[in-house]
Amino acid sequence: MDTENLPLLTRILLVDDDDYLRSVLSSQLRNKGVMAFAEASRASEAFDQIDTFKPDLILLDMELPDGNGLDICQRLRAHGFQKPIIMLTGQMDEEDIIKGLEKGASDYIAKPMRFSELFSLVCAQLRQYKASDDVRYVTHKFEFQPNKKTLACLDSHRVIFLTEKETMMLKMLFQIWPETISKESLLSEVWGHQNMLATHTLETHIYRLRKKIARFTEAPIVETTQGGYRLAKRKDSPGPGN
Repeated sequence: MDTENLPLLTRILLVDDDDYLRSVLSSQLRNKGVMAFAEASRASEAFDQIDTFKPDLILLDMELPDGNGLDICQRLRAHGFQKPIIMLTGQMDEEDIIKGLEKGASDYIAKPMRFSELFSLVCAQLRQYKASDDVRYVTHKFEFQPNKKTLACLDSHRVIFLTEKETMMLKMLFQIWPETISKESLLSEVWGHQNMLATHTLETHIYRLRKKIARFTEAPIVETTQGGYRLAKRKDSPGPGN
């Protein structure tokens, strides 16, 4: 995405206790045309900034002097913050990455990062969030609303709240239905530039999504095929629509 395609007056909040990193990223983002930019070095400052600055995207460090970035992310999601949160982490452990995504992180990037990679990730998250605003998908068993991160079971009238990655996986499966998508392709579509991840990460997320849905309804939504994964449906049902 080119700089001129960023939404006008995009508001970015950087939460990190590294003064030098904040200074460098602030300068680089402003050079890219991001003029509405705010900083915080502590969790307490971050919550104040969110209330007053109302960011469109947050860059959030994993470890802060007065709080854990994962807990902060979870608190933000619990209080209704739906916009993208990109975690800045100094480690690439797969279990930590999964925990972050389950807490509500939209994506993550390891420090030290290349600015071009970070900026591409910022643009992709903003574009994806904007594109999902009004989309709704329906099958004979489920209604899926990506912008709300919800999956409603039409037979039981129960609503399942999804994580960011669960939402992205389901959106891709709805979009390509009735085709199958390979594990490698789905991993690439959902996790993007994080090429070090194995398909085990995807399999773990699919397993947890299935368990989450099974607590509310017996109807399946994701089926495993020889080629990967596909949205489950009855043979006599219409295809997903929006």
